[in-house]
Amino acid sequence: MERTVTTTPPPKRAVRGFGRWVADSCPRGATVLNIGAGKSLSGQLRPLRQKAGCLVGVDPDPAIGENSTLDESHQSPMEEVAPSHAGRFDLAFSVFVLEHVSDPGPFTVACASVLKPGGVLMGLTVNKWQYFGLCTWTATRLGVSDRLLARLRDPAAIGEYHYHTEYRCNSVRTITRQLSAAGFRAVEFRCWDLPEMYEPYLPERVRGFAQRYNRLAYRLGRPNLMGHITFKATL
Repeated sequence: MERTVTTTPPPKRAVRGFGRWVADSCPRGATVLNIGAGKSLSGQLRPLRQKAGCLVGVDPDPAIGENSTLDESHQSPMEEVAPSHAGRFDLAFSVFVLEHVSDPGPFTVACASVLKPGGVLMGLTVNKWQYFGLCTWTATRLGVSDRLLARLRDPAAIGEYHYHTEYRCNSVRTITRQLSAAGFRAVEFRCWDLPEMYEPYLPERVRGFAQRYNRLAYRLGRPNLMGHITFKATL
């Protein structure tokens, strides 16, 4: 499988920056699938919405029924939707979904199966090997992630977005392996670090660590040190 991995400057806003890359990769009038669409990412995905001819969403969460940006929605896991939509989409993408996937193999195969030949799969996720991802992975495995998160963030705010994490497909190496096994022929990774995203989850007395880590990571220029992974895979 052909692969490129680069370190890039962080976007000012993570989802909006990723959304621009997705929109730039989207042919005008394309049929597009938003995997894990949720109830709204409308403003941050506006450039994509303007280019896509048909935007379809899939998510097991009932909140997808509130997503007014979609032309069509399916409240179901990706693996269950895929068989009835084989070869339908020009492009599929996910925003902060991979960290929640419990079985990456069938999920990635399902993503590949809904794409047309030459179709594109794109994703934005957390890097398991940066300190934020590694601490979250550890807390999940120890069964203390919910209690720890409640101590660091306002529980009322957490309830709006927090879902169980797995971190089974959250490194460049693992994503590459899963994509290759699913039949993708090439992938481009762009990795970046944005301290503002991690600082709210750190105890107040050590929040300066995020900025210091960021400077060191970029000085070393190593993608595996970056907090977030984005990718574009071609079938």
